[in-house]
Amino acid sequence: MPVRTPARLSLFLTALVVVTVGGILPLAVTLGVPGRLGPAADPAAAEDRPLRPGPAYWLAAGDGGVFAFGRAGFAGAASGTALQSPVVGVANTPSGDGYWLAARDGGVFAFGDARYLGGVAGAPLNTAVVDIAATPTGLGYWLVGADGGVFAFGDAPWHGGIAGTPLNSPVTAVVGTPSGRGYWLAARDGGVFAFGDAAWHGGATGIDLTRPVVDLSPTPSGLGYWLAASDGGVFAFGDAGFFGSALGAATNRSVVGIAPTPGGAGYWLAAGDGGVFAFGDTGFYGSAADASVHRPVVGIASGTGNAIPESTRHLSSTFGWDISWPQCGTLFPGGKAGYAIIGVTDGHLWDINPCLAEQHRWSTRGGTLGGLYVNVNWPSRAAEPNVAAQVAGTCRLDDLACQMYEWGHRGVAHAVAEATALGVSAPMWWLDVETANRWSGDKALNARIVRGAIDALVARGIEVGIYSTSYQWGVIVGDFAPGLPNWIAGPGNVDEAAAACRNGPTFGGGAPWLVQYPYRGFDGNLICEAGIENALRSFKVPPPPPVPELPAPPPLAIRLFGAVRPL
Repeated sequence: MPVRTPARLSLFLTALVVVTVGGILPLAVTLGVPGRLGPAADPAAAEDRPLRPGPAYWLAAGDGGVFAFGRAGFAGAASGTALQSPVVGVANTPSGDGYWLAARDGGVFAFGDARYLGGVAGAPLNTAVVDIAATPTGLGYWLVGADGGVFAFGDAPWHGGIAGTPLNSPVTAVVGTPSGRGYWLAARDGGVFAFGDAAWHGGATGIDLTRPVVDLSPTPSGLGYWLAASDGGVFAFGDAGFFGSALGAATNRSVVGIAPTPGGAGYWLAAGDGGVFAFGDTGFYGSAADASVHRPVVGIASGTGNAIPESTRHLSSTFGWDISWPQCGTLFPGGKAGYAIIGVTDGHLWDINPCLAEQHRWSTRGGTLGGLYVNVNWPSRAAEPNVAAQVAGTCRLDDLACQMYEWGHRGVAHAVAEATALGVSAPMWWLDVETANRWSGDKALNARIVRGAIDALVARGIEVGIYSTSYQWGVIVGDFAPGLPNWIAGPGNVDEAAAACRNGPTFGGGAPWLVQYPYRGFDGNLICEAGIENALRSFKVPPPPPVPELPAPPPLAIRLFGAVRPL
């Protein structure tokens, strides 16, 4: 793979001169200042030229997990480490190539180009540490406790705290000024406390808050800041613009942090489930929602970085989920999964899963591959008398086999059309054939329904697999053997699922590709060897992540003897 070297754009000019025979001639210099975010680069085009740095954000979870998005570099995590206390905050270095994690006991963990400069783990603390903030040089940081005590390390100056002061509400956040010569503290009741060269621009203590304030973030100028509440509310002060909030949005968990874009014309909010909400000039570059979070996310940090996001075009895990209409309006399963399969129908043909689009979006987040399945069944008692009339143009009134074939064919064609209209697709669909649905006692007629469903998918260029058990398949369609991949139901745990991958029992002349088993109150799945080999042709692969860049500065020009010449 070719190596791309990002173009570093920082340019510091104190004077620019030209030496001539007659002496030294000063030149007028015009230099653009980065403002709004530029568009995301085409990943293919990114191979052809050096990339400018781009916007980045990091999420940190309570177990020390770190998730990097946009141009953020991933430099490691503390998850898997035996932590004495949970992580409570994250702060990144100016380069975007490192970060610190802070724990409740005052421990600090440094990754990438972040230097460990000390902590207060083991010291007698009056209250737990709740946040960390870095200096603009990346050579220092502050920790703050819930009582407002501030601890300074490296080149971070100490300008005081509010420990020992009677507080109406605990402190939740600390953030430094752009100069690094001051900082703000924010409390749960919306109070803001300014130290050093930090100016006080207001607070939310006079506002009737419905949920507590959880974080504070400054504007690039330091002449304003935002407060974020756990219900997604955002409060802007000073020169901070209000660009929207997540108030009233359907969040699975409370908002835990806010972080600004590099130009200060937008911000990201992060929720405890790893969800990210973008406002203003921000781009959405991904989230950890429902895909990878083993412990709740506790904080977000932002800046610029040079990392190139990796495109997920492989199966990341043999474990996966399947969900459908019963999970509508509930929390979807969490934890890392390599794939997720969504039910298109509402339990039977002709009715569509009411939250299909939402579940399909969830199925391809965080690099997960997305799959689809559709229920097939004999017509309901209400629908059965009308089938002959509905297909009269194709089938004779006495040709029940033709009618059932058309029932299955048209029902699945309807499901494909409805899914397509919602932007839902996958290269392979599974047909759910189980005794929990209504079937006739005539196995040959049942098989005609299944054959019609298969043909409908094949006619639309969609590959087909069958979900069932050997017993249920035999009860419903007898010895009908289309020879399609099997998704086997029935095992009670992952060990039994692994055995089914090896030994079946299979049905319909197919080979095992997937095996379903119950896991944490949901349906978990193990993908078998044949399924692994064919994963990229059976699941929808998420599009490559965007490669955002900061905008190019205006051309640098010089003025010589009154004439302007581009450099």
